[in-house]
Amino acid sequence: MNKLLCINVIKDICKTRPCLFLFNYLIFTLLFIIQKPLFLLFHIDMLQGVSFIDWFRVIWNGLPMDLSMAGYIMIIPGIFYIISVFMINYQKVNQKVYFLIIAIIIATIFIPDLHLYSFWGFRIDATVFAYLGSPKEVVASVSWQETVLFLLLIMIWSAVQFFVLKKLIINRLPNRPSSKKIVVAPVMFVLLGLTFIPIRGGLTASTMNPGYVYFSENMFLNHTALNPVFNMLYSLNHQKNFGKQFRFMDDETACAIVNDLMACNRQDSTPQLLTTARPNVIFIILESFGAKVLEPLGGISNVTPNLSKLSEEGIFFRQMYANSFRTDRGIVSVLGGYPAQPNMSILKYASKVQTLDGIPKSLIDNGYKASFMYGGDLNFAQMELFAVTQKITDITDLSKFPSDKRTGKWGVPDEFTFEKLADEIENEKNEPFMKILLTLSSHEPFDVPTNKFDEPYLNSVAYTDSCLGIFINKIKRSPLWNNSLIILVPDHDMRFPKNIDHFSPERHDIFMLWLGGAVKNPAVIDNICTQADIAATLLNQLNIPANKFTFSRNILNPSVKEFAFYTFPNGFGMISPTGKIAFDCDSNAPVFSEGELNDSLVVKGKALLQCLYDDIQRR
Repeated sequence: MNKLLCINVIKDICKTRPCLFLFNYLIFTLLFIIQKPLFLLFHIDMLQGVSFIDWFRVIWNGLPMDLSMAGYIMIIPGIFYIISVFMINYQKVNQKVYFLIIAIIIATIFIPDLHLYSFWGFRIDATVFAYLGSPKEVVASVSWQETVLFLLLIMIWSAVQFFVLKKLIINRLPNRPSSKKIVVAPVMFVLLGLTFIPIRGGLTASTMNPGYVYFSENMFLNHTALNPVFNMLYSLNHQKNFGKQFRFMDDETACAIVNDLMACNRQDSTPQLLTTARPNVIFIILESFGAKVLEPLGGISNVTPNLSKLSEEGIFFRQMYANSFRTDRGIVSVLGGYPAQPNMSILKYASKVQTLDGIPKSLIDNGYKASFMYGGDLNFAQMELFAVTQKITDITDLSKFPSDKRTGKWGVPDEFTFEKLADEIENEKNEPFMKILLTLSSHEPFDVPTNKFDEPYLNSVAYTDSCLGIFINKIKRSPLWNNSLIILVPDHDMRFPKNIDHFSPERHDIFMLWLGGAVKNPAVIDNICTQADIAATLLNQLNIPANKFTFSRNILNPSVKEFAFYTFPNGFGMISPTGKIAFDCDSNAPVFSEGELNDSLVVKGKALLQCLYDDIQRR
C-alpha cells in the first residue's frame, strides 16, 4: 500500500510544471546529443584513427554547449509554464507552434551543415548568409537529386523532433491553472533563472564560446563537439562591434608590431619587371586553383599542362598564399589589397566596402578603362557591389550572355567567357585598359563539358586550363599582346583532398603568374607573400602610389619582410621563411606548428588581426 502511494506521489510530482520544465530541457539536450553520432557517421571517411572512446569524448565535451543551447530554447517555454500557473489560455497551442518552429530551425541548420562540412571543413556559421541572396547559385552547388534529398531530410528531422516533443511534452501539459500558485510560481522563476548558468557556460568569468568544447588535437572531433545552432548564433552575434573583437594586446603594442612588419626602405631599388609603366592589365582570377594542381609546384601531373608551360614564360610567384577560403573574400584580397577576415566578409557591409581602395580604382584614376566579367551572378555575395565601388562601369555577368551559353549550373562555362574576353581585347580601341575575368567552371559541382579525369574537381580544373590555353594562344596573335600584362592568380585554393585541414598552410597554397608582351624577361619569385600584396607590388611597377594600401606590401622591394597572413573561421595562419603556424582563436592555441620562432609568429599574427579589425571598425 505504501509502495503504491509512493508511486502515485512520484507520478503526481512528475506531472508538475517544474518537472515538465526540466524534462523538456532534457529532451532538447538529448536531441542535440543525438546529432553528434549522426554527424560522425555521415563523415565516416574522416574517422581514421578515431576510437570508440573518442565518440563518447565528443558527446561529453560538447555537452556544455548543448546544455547552453537547450537553455536558450527553454526561455520561452519557461515563460509559458509560469503564465500557465495562473491561466491556461492557449498554452498547448503556443507550445506546439513554438516547438514546431524550433524543430524546423534546428533541422534547417543541422542537415545542410552535414553536407557543407565536406566542402568547407568547418561547422556552419554566418558565412552561409553571404550566399543566401543568390539561391540559384547555392542550389547550383548540388544536384537536383541532392537538393530534393536534403529538403526531404530537413522535413523528416523536423517531424521526428516535433513528434518527440509532442508525445513527451505537449501531450502532458496541464489543462488547468495550478492549485498551488504560491509554491509553483516561485519554483518556476528559480528554475528559469538557473538556466542562465548553463546558458553562459557556468559561473566562471568566461562565457560559452566555440573554444569551450575543444578537447582534441584532431580538429574534426572538436568541430563535431560543436552545437551547430549555437555556432551559427554565436557567429551572427560577432558580426558587429568589430573594434571589440580579437583583442590580444593593447593597441599601442599591436600597432608597433604591425608597423614593424610592414616597414620597408622605400628608397630601395625595386627591380622593374615590365617594359612599360602603362601596360594593359588583364586579371584572370582562377576559381579554386592551387599549388596542388600545378606540376611545377609539386602538384598532380598533367592536370594543368597549359598553366605549367606558361609558368616558364612569365614571372612566376611560387610562394603566394591565399588570404582566405571563399571567393568573396579572395576578390577583395586580390583586387583590394585587403586581408580576409576570419569570421565575416567585408562585402556584406556596403558602407565599409565603398571605403576600400583597390587596384581598379587606382588604375581608373590614372587613365585606365576597366571592366569585370563573370559567367555567374555577380550579385552573389555582393561581388557586384565591390566592382561598382571600384568605379567599374563595364560589368558583364551571366545576364549578358545568350541563354544557349548558360549551360552550367552556376552559369556560363569558362570557354565562353574566355572567348568573349578575347573578342573584347582584340576589338579594344582605348588603351590602357584593365580587364578582369573571374572564372567559374572549377566551382562545385564541377559540371564541365569534358571528361579527362574521374575526379570531378580535377576534371573541372583541367577544363579551365584548356580554355586558358586557347585564350592565351589567341591573345598572343593580337597586336595588343606586346603592351599587355596578364595576371593569373587563384581566388583561393580548394580543400582537396578532403582530409586537408581547413587551417593548414597547404589549404591556402597558391601562386601568381605574370604573362604578356609587357613582361621583360621570365623570372621566378620565391618571396613569401599573399594576395593582399598584389596591389602594392603591381602599382609600384606602374609608378602609381600605393600608400593607401595599409596591409599590402611591394614584395619586390628587397627590404620588405617576408611573411604570409591568412585566415580561416575564427583563426589565422602566419608563414615566414623560418616557420609556419595556424592559430585557433576559439581554443586560444596553435592548431598547427612547423619550423622555428613560431611563438613570435603567433604574436605577430595576433597583432595583425587586431589591427585589421580596428581598421574595419573605423571604416
